[in-house]
Amino acid sequence: MLRIVILLLLIAQSVCCYAQINPANITIARDSFGVPHIYGHTDAEAAYGLAYAHCEDDFKSIQQNLLAAKGMLGEVLGKEGVLFDFGLQFFGIDTLVDNNYERLISADFKKVLEGYIQGVNDFAAAHPDQVLLPKALPFKPTDMVKGSTLTLTLFAGAGMALKSIKDNHIELLHQPNEIGSNSLAIAPSRTDDGKTWLLVNSHQPIEGRFAWYEAHIKSDEGWDVIGGLFPGGTTIFLGSNQKLGWAHTTNYHTFGDIYKLKHKGNKYRYDGKWKTFQTKKAHLKLKLGKLKIGITKKIRTCEYGPVFQTKHGWYAIRYPGAMDLRATEQWFRMNKANNFREFENALKMEAIPLFNIMYADVDGTIFYQSGCQVPLRDSTLNWNLPITANTSNYKWNSLVPYNQKPSLLNPSCGYLFSCNQTQYSVSGKECSWNGSFIGIQQFNYNRGERFGEMLAAVKDKFTWTDFLNVKFDKSYSQKGSYARNFKAAFQLDEHKYTDIADAIKKLKQWNWTGDTENKDAALAMIMQERLQKKWKVPFAFLMIKKEPLHEDELADALRYTKKFMLKKYGTLDVKLGDVQRLIRGNVSFPASGMREVSRAADPKLFDKTKGIWRITNGDGYIQVNKYSHSGVEINSVNAYGASSHPDSKHYTDQMELFSKEQFKTMTFNWDEILKNAEKIYHP
Repeated sequence: MLRIVILLLLIAQSVCCYAQINPANITIARDSFGVPHIYGHTDAEAAYGLAYAHCEDDFKSIQQNLLAAKGMLGEVLGKEGVLFDFGLQFFGIDTLVDNNYERLISADFKKVLEGYIQGVNDFAAAHPDQVLLPKALPFKPTDMVKGSTLTLTLFAGAGMALKSIKDNHIELLHQPNEIGSNSLAIAPSRTDDGKTWLLVNSHQPIEGRFAWYEAHIKSDEGWDVIGGLFPGGTTIFLGSNQKLGWAHTTNYHTFGDIYKLKHKGNKYRYDGKWKTFQTKKAHLKLKLGKLKIGITKKIRTCEYGPVFQTKHGWYAIRYPGAMDLRATEQWFRMNKANNFREFENALKMEAIPLFNIMYADVDGTIFYQSGCQVPLRDSTLNWNLPITANTSNYKWNSLVPYNQKPSLLNPSCGYLFSCNQTQYSVSGKECSWNGSFIGIQQFNYNRGERFGEMLAAVKDKFTWTDFLNVKFDKSYSQKGSYARNFKAAFQLDEHKYTDIADAIKKLKQWNWTGDTENKDAALAMIMQERLQKKWKVPFAFLMIKKEPLHEDELADALRYTKKFMLKKYGTLDVKLGDVQRLIRGNVSFPASGMREVSRAADPKLFDKTKGIWRITNGDGYIQVNKYSHSGVEINSVNAYGASSHPDSKHYTDQMELFSKEQFKTMTFNWDEILKNAEKIYHP
């Protein structure tokens, strides 16, 4: 009882500063798959309903993301969490938001943030047994902004920068990661039904703090959108409203810079002079078992930015993502856009630090932009990392302007696609974008190559079957980056490597496709997993590294694979779907796809005894949409289900659809939603 009283008192502290939401004004209608359709008279009420519904399904993940925003995640998750707590203070995001929230966040969006956070706090008050860290309450609207800014800063290269410095491999900074994505838009001139088609297909972890959650948000103020968001998200990040839709894929420009400093004591060299570092202390808490240990870290800052100290040098990091707190407001404006002009006006906020944007609408418009905050760098200077010049010439203060970012509007080829590949190959060859800037992504790899090959092969109108075949393709290109860097694997001489001659023959007969029934793909998958583990890099890096994989390391990986398979399965002849599974709780389905194919499946060894891999990343939330003046048709699926609670039927109820590459139909029709709802209630 005392715990509940304390929680209520803490939460009451948060309600004095802004107008309160009456939950009776909000309706949540759960459809047959448990997906929440949320209605409020105002945007703020709808945001409250979103928060409450999402808390019902995954309060734990929402809290974890908000605890990171308060610098308290280490008290719950230990070492994993304290890294986020440190990042918040290292990049100065806590100070950035506290100093600029009132000035830079618009009044109407503040109401949305306030409504959302009241929903979270009210849920916490009603469910004190689910609260992870009572002293963290009440959560505040600024916590929402701090959390999103921290996450996006880390996504936009800063996290990889810290890792590459720590590992002393700054040359690997620009490697692609496993958080890829696919998107595709086809104009009405190229579709057999004359409608505009859009694929929304982001790749993320399929469970946890950064997994996609599906929701429908509706208000009388013009907010009406269906799509995906992360736990703690106040708005839809990708999806569709009744006029238009958009997808995101990750891009890999050089979003920031790393500077190796000359230093002595508390001074560093800059423009030929010794300057004194600014210093502050980060106060952190780390959970170790049942103990919580206080840690104090000194953070130094120089002209370029915060300084990361290692035994092999001191490095300053400068990333624009840590300088802008308006990203979630830009998404909100994108949610409420009614046409391309309004959508582009939202993009011109230029507040989201990364992500390609794929767009389609009811007017037949298709559009691609490589959205980014990339420094506008002096082309006469050497920007190879790390920068060692230590002069003000390398301290950029402006970004590549909107009109210089890679973009294509209604290309004559009639289609656009983005699978994290270079911006020079997002349509037919005759429709390429031709601009440039320092730090632009250059590399390409399998998913983009396969999309390009398959789309170019369609010479007339696309059928819906063509569209889905591109999305669910499970193959590696026979003439792309995979073929180049893995070439030696398929040229191994079984007479030279007699101990693995049978494995070599099996690999050579593989058709480079990851169907569940394929009895050669499991061998290839395990071999590739072994190589990835050896290199300690995302698998995509093995396809773009300058030097192809060598014969000896490929033979060693195949030797390991043969030994493993014979020990676990007694044979090399095993179906991929028997080895690679989509698993949650006691539900398990064969999983098709492989790493970096369009049907992306990123597995992790789950049952070492049986040799079973479980999909953890890759394809997750998917929309396949059609747009015309007669309406918007949305079909979607998520890898697991709407709920994170094992006792809910919606914990696993989309898994079969997902495994069979099928979809459920979504609708904006509120009367139909209420008529067919599984449950209707007020928060």
